[in-house]
Amino acid sequence: MMAASHSHRNRALLVVDDPYEAYFIFELNLDHLFSGEPDEEFPPILNIPDPATSFNNLPRSRENMATTISGNLVVVATSMSRTLLYDTDSRSTSTGPEMRSGKLSILLVPVADDMVFAMSFFPHLDPEGTPHAELLAKDTDAGGHLAWHPIPDPPLMSSLSPGGEREWRISGYFVAGTRVWVSFSHEGTFSFDTACRQWRMEGTWELPVRGLALLIPDFLGGGQQLLFGFSSADGHFCACDMEARPPVIIKSWPEAIPSKLAQRARYFADPHTATLNYCGAGRFCISTTVVTGYFPRKLTNMDEVLNLPRHAVSLVAIEVTPEMQLIRHKLDCYSMSADARVGGCHLL
Repeated sequence: MMAASHSHRNRALLVVDDPYEAYFIFELNLDHLFSGEPDEEFPPILNIPDPATSFNNLPRSRENMATTISGNLVVVATSMSRTLLYDTDSRSTSTGPEMRSGKLSILLVPVADDMVFAMSFFPHLDPEGTPHAELLAKDTDAGGHLAWHPIPDPPLMSSLSPGGEREWRISGYFVAGTRVWVSFSHEGTFSFDTACRQWRMEGTWELPVRGLALLIPDFLGGGQQLLFGFSSADGHFCACDMEARPPVIIKSWPEAIPSKLAQRARYFADPHTATLNYCGAGRFCISTTVVTGYFPRKLTNMDEVLNLPRHAVSLVAIEVTPEMQLIRHKLDCYSMSADARVGGCHLL
């Protein structure tokens, strides 16, 4: 995703999804997490700062949103074909171009400044005749404005038909230079070159990670091309050797996610919600959704009272040494509002 560096970033954006209301984007300073001794107990839960911005769902709609950042531009793509933009420098929001088609659930990654790759996580659920993948880039024929461009399907997807027996589901993905690598469950791994707009099959194997992973070439100057993410087998934070075929996990660290600390506090940190941010110089921050308790709530037009989970978001700072040892730093946990129905959170 980014080249290794001996400097580090001290800020990150945290995106919190309330699927019935809005997407909230928070700007957080991470510096203090990398100083001092690691927490031996789960820390007190803090009030989360006011969001830097938010994007409301369309009225009477459960609109799915995907978010990424390209340069200073946060890009939000929605299942209703909308594109929403947030400039982190000017702190202004705007509406971008509509996608060629809506997608139920969207993979969204930056490839370069002002270029974003989008693809349906479940292509077999897309409307027939619509593009499964699109590229957001400047259109020279439209005065340099951003526009969505359709992308051809990967090899072998020609057999895909809506309502057919064959299902396609993206299991893991990452960016390497101008290429976006995508693994499909039980189908193999492909890469798309955004420069020449062509797909290539990388192998019949799948990446051993789930969701978005981060490629760090020449990690800490050691000459290794490592992919960091969360294992598709057990959810542990891990590093993969991308020069091996198929790629293999060479180290995993189950202690990276604060599940045991949360358990001792009688909370539940869901490892399946973990997302990753690289801060440079071998430093990472991991976000996890935490259930801290339950509260009764009577839903509209229902007599039944439900016990709904109360959510928080944990941020843990970790560091991987050149010897592939894990150093735990500090942990923060931020509460969500009592009314928030957190559909997910992730770091940008």
